[in-house]
Amino acid sequence: MHATSISAPVRTAMVFGRISSKTLPSVAFPGNSTALYQTLCQARPASTSAQIKTGFKAPCARPQVQMPTYRVASMRTNSTVSEATRKEAAKLTWNSFFQLRASRRRYSLASSVVSSMASTVVGVQVLSSQDLESLGAQVMGLDPFVVLGMATAACGAVGWLIGPFVGNAAWGLVNRRYRQAFMIKEKEFYDRIKRFRVDPSSNSIANPVPDYYGEKIGSVQGYRQWLKDQRVYNRKRRNFIL
Repeated sequence: MHATSISAPVRTAMVFGRISSKTLPSVAFPGNSTALYQTLCQARPASTSAQIKTGFKAPCARPQVQMPTYRVASMRTNSTVSEATRKEAAKLTWNSFFQLRASRRRYSLASSVVSSMASTVVGVQVLSSQDLESLGAQVMGLDPFVVLGMATAACGAVGWLIGPFVGNAAWGLVNRRYRQAFMIKEKEFYDRIKRFRVDPSSNSIANPVPDYYGEKIGSVQGYRQWLKDQRVYNRKRRNFIL
């Protein structure tokens, strides 16, 4: 393929990034490349003097990539939800948080009692109809009444363990307007507990660990007293009062 000769006006126009309609037909392009070049590279309205000051510019501008609309909308929605949740968490005071925490504990305890009683009743009915005490006595060599008592206690223990899940779910339905704010406050509370609680490796009878998980804290005053107890424990540990 032979190289194509380019005239001086065309070279000047190509250097400054501008090709006029009068100069363009004088250039010979192989095939249909002239129409393709005119479609992709259009002349710029800027003057030659302005282009000389600003420098060389490519005749073809790069296409701008725009972010899809649904992503922008989802990002705005998530930011709005997070801001609303933070505002609700800021409105929830620490005393209100401790009250909600105490009410959740009551829900959990009541649910554990009810579910334990229900599982015990159901377990006794199943055990009385299946005659499992004699089979257990034959396998383990124990008295049938002992086997029946152990099976009944196991049924009650299963109900007691299931109770907190049911109680927390019921509490979440009753206090659903405070649930998100409560979760944020609870995370902040446990972060404080992890930060200020003592090292239990030096635990002894004379210097026991004061409420390691902070379960007895029920108010702001209780939290301050908990901090004092942690300082007293550390002071005794430093003074070797074990």
